Amino acid sequence: MKSLICILAFICCGIASRAQQIVIQFNPAVYGQTIEGLSMVQLVNGQTQDFIGRVTIKVREIKAGHVATIVIPAFTLRPGNNIIDRLSFSKGRFSFGNNPYGITVSQSGRFPEGEYEYCYEVDLSESKIPPAVPFFENCFVQELQPMTPLLLINPVDGDEDCNKRPQFIWQPPVPMPADARFRLLLVEILEKQDLIESINFNPPLINQGNIPINQLNYPANLPDLKEGKRYAWQVTVYTGSVILKKSEIWTYTVKCTREAPVPSTDSYREMKEQEDGNFYVADRVLRFSVNNPYNGGVLDYRILNLAEPARKITGLPKLELKPGLNRFDLDLSDKKELKNGQEYLLIVRLPTGVELKLRFTYKNEGI
Repeated sequence: MKSLICILAFICCGIASRAQQIVIQFNPAVYGQTIEGLSMVQLVNGQTQDFIGRVTIKVREIKAGHVATIVIPAFTLRPGNNIIDRLSFSKGRFSFGNNPYGITVSQSGRFPEGEYEYCYEVDLSESKIPPAVPFFENCFVQELQPMTPLLLINPVDGDEDCNKRPQFIWQPPVPMPADARFRLLLVEILEKQDLIESINFNPPLINQGNIPINQLNYPANLPDLKEGKRYAWQVTVYTGSVILKKSEIWTYTVKCTREAPVPSTDSYREMKEQEDGNFYVADRVLRFSVNNPYNGGVLDYRILNLAEPARKITGLPKLELKPGLNRFDLDLSDKKELKNGQEYLLIVRLPTGVELKLRFTYKNEGI
């Protein structure tokens, strides 16, 4: 009988302990990038009474050791979910490790690349009626890698085209959380406005979020863009309410009045590192020049369909690259993958890894 009573008492104590537990929840992949992000922890008070909690945050890099310690002044933990408000966090005592990681974080507020352990300690001993277990701790481990830029691809910056319903394509940053989504913003640029002002203050023509992939077709329910108008567009990647990266702001102009010049037989378009947005038509033959200051070899090149980047143009002929100025006449008339009037991007990779680009419209009225 005594044994049964002891077992029941032990079970009751376990239930009471669990009811009093403070649950500590933190997403290091999203909020572990910066010092300020450490405040985005959720402290769940499972009891029905208030507690006075003092929170200590300790961050260490697995190999380098101590990076930062933050002691937050005591504040009230009410029943349910609690967060550390910015005022309490700013009043905390901050100390940083005497190593490259600690010094970098103290100066920039950002954690450099590395593997980190984030430990949260909650001390409730200062409460008016402290719980049976007044101390709680939870640690989280996350490997941080620098996120690459979010790059816009199409329409290219400064492009002028008659397409009033363009397709927008961009390159996602890496690494990117699985729950991350994109938002695309398109606005008209008014007279005498700069790009930042137009993006921040003009009514959006497109403001579409929750985009799971790296492209967006012009929404079918929206009216066409207007000829002669200049537009600015930008893409943001976010998770929840946190913005992870923003792209540059690029411009696009709807222009249908000019005639597309056809290059003469002796005209060669020079390849450059940056696309200049010029309008170039390749009438069956793509004529381009490459200045190669390095040793010769086989030309490393490819053609990308801007409307379908994943679709490869196959069977391109082998071209010889010589030191100095090279001029190429690339006959594309037998390439069925190339469609009349569609836009393509020629990419040449030099021996050093530098990539040169040329954007062109393919013309072959016989197909």
